[in-house]
Amino acid sequence: MNAPVHFPDMGEEPHGPFREPKPLSQVLVEAVSGPTPRLTLGELVGHLSSRGLAPLILLMGMINVVTIIPGSSTVLGLPLVFLGLALLVGARTLWLPASLRDRSFDRAALQRGVERALPYLQRIERLAHPRLWPWGQVLLDRIYGAIVLFLGLMVTLPVPFGNTMPAISIILLSLGFTARDGLWVVAGLFTTVLALGIVLGFAGAATVVGASLLGY
Repeated sequence: MNAPVHFPDMGEEPHGPFREPKPLSQVLVEAVSGPTPRLTLGELVGHLSSRGLAPLILLMGMINVVTIIPGSSTVLGLPLVFLGLALLVGARTLWLPASLRDRSFDRAALQRGVERALPYLQRIERLAHPRLWPWGQVLLDRIYGAIVLFLGLMVTLPVPFGNTMPAISIILLSLGFTARDGLWVVAGLFTTVLALGIVLGFAGAATVVGASLLGY
């Protein structure tokens, strides 16, 4: 039986996805470290959600960028959908169906992916700092959650290489929202528009091809 989501009581200290003082790069390295050859999604959630949801969202975005396996977009996109929903409802912990929690990744492959992305992530972290930030904490969570939910749904669509651009948007937005850096958020929103254009363009092309094959 799946564990229920725990919702915060009124008056609790703000939790949000932004309470982790460590750099996200360090949090991600710690998350994928370990002696076992496989790492389940449930274990990742357990490790990263205690530090807020932003590191987990960032890691899922990175996995979608480095993983180009036909048919993997649905599996990799659904956790982002649940993460977006968790932020929208203000959940303290992330609920996932057992079928998703038990999904496992090759730990060595995850470590290699994080190592490849680490220099770029650390460079961006050095450039990100609080600026142009007009929103409060509660509104911040809701906006972030809505965008992650939208991009997660885009990732699940069966579009060839269609998960790459939404995943890049998620990475930029996670860094921007975590550092409260409005410039990185704008960059993430810009790539979100590009990702939407790619998906709509592919859908339009597929419609035209399908119609021509059917003789319409």
